[in-house]
Amino acid sequence: MISPGRIVAIAAFALVCTATAGATQDDAAKVTGRVTDGSGAALPGVTVTLTPASGAPVSVVSDGVGQFLSPPLAAGSYTIAFALPGFEPQTRGGVTLRGSDLFILDQQLEVAALKESVEVVAAAPAPPPLPPPPLPPVRLVAPARPEPVPVPKEALASVCGPGQATGAALTIGHLVAHRDQRNRSLFGTGDVLVIDAGTDVGLEAGQNLAVRRTFRPGATRGAARRAAAGEQTAGLIQVVEAGDRASVVVVVYACGELFAGDTVEPFDALPLLTAQGVLAPSYDDPAHIVLGAHGQTIGAERQLMVIDRGSARGAARGQRLTVFRRALGDRGPVRPIADAIIVAVRAGSATIRIERTSDAVSVGDLVALHR
Repeated sequence: MISPGRIVAIAAFALVCTATAGATQDDAAKVTGRVTDGSGAALPGVTVTLTPASGAPVSVVSDGVGQFLSPPLAAGSYTIAFALPGFEPQTRGGVTLRGSDLFILDQQLEVAALKESVEVVAAAPAPPPLPPPPLPPVRLVAPARPEPVPVPKEALASVCGPGQATGAALTIGHLVAHRDQRNRSLFGTGDVLVIDAGTDVGLEAGQNLAVRRTFRPGATRGAARRAAAGEQTAGLIQVVEAGDRASVVVVVYACGELFAGDTVEPFDALPLLTAQGVLAPSYDDPAHIVLGAHGQTIGAERQLMVIDRGSARGAARGQRLTVFRRALGDRGPVRPIADAIIVAVRAGSATIRIERTSDAVSVGDLVALHR
């Protein structure tokens, strides 16, 4: 029989071991992201291998929505490889992880080229009868499809998402029509379109433009009523031929459908997103969620929403957030419901991505920025 004193000693030893393991986890970094195909659709089952400069590699597999999350990793330089049968493998080298960081790395995989070899062994067939004399040739010349300048995949990761409407301040034109099929009003990746802007507003061949569409948010409560309108980024286009007041463009990337009449703005690619370190949430100076994607009022994990706090009041890309509510109005205790991160920022608003939730996030919920 074990004496009571020996039981106490064993329990104390286990407690010390647990505390030590927890400290190691807190100092470790993690890598997360989403893997998609060339159209932006999620790719489940992708093997993501993280190889440190020295040490054994670690592999994880993307889930049903293309999301992956590494186990805790030691700080240092890593090479990260993405592989899925039927797709071209991709490798990202020189990724530096710092202690306690959550490094966000999204990746697109292109379909691999199909290679087949067929060998047929059979007796030679009888020669066919001579064909009738050919008719005079008819030459039908289709309009050449221009090839855009390739856009880095890192830049495409910052294209899509909702935002607070900026009015006409940034708009330089609109999608007018398909260049070769004037009766079409719905467009997608690869389509050749005409816009009503040209060298008169400084456009030139090779310039990338964002396609935006405004929407009215649904009826909501609280701070959301202050938002007059929102906007959704529909895709990325590139000028291939600039005229005086009209230009020919190619749809480089579509977030969804593009329509005739959508507005066009200059596009500035954002750098690769790196999450800031863990800081304390500032509950005493909260922002508010004012918009959801496509006018939705409810958000869940991996979805984008908009808050009424921008760079003019200290919001920064990569900053962590805590979405919360108060049990008794403005004076009640804090009840956190979600973690989020800022993925794009303007002067008066910011687009956030919800990372983890314990409840549905709604327009009007409070947001504490980590400072």
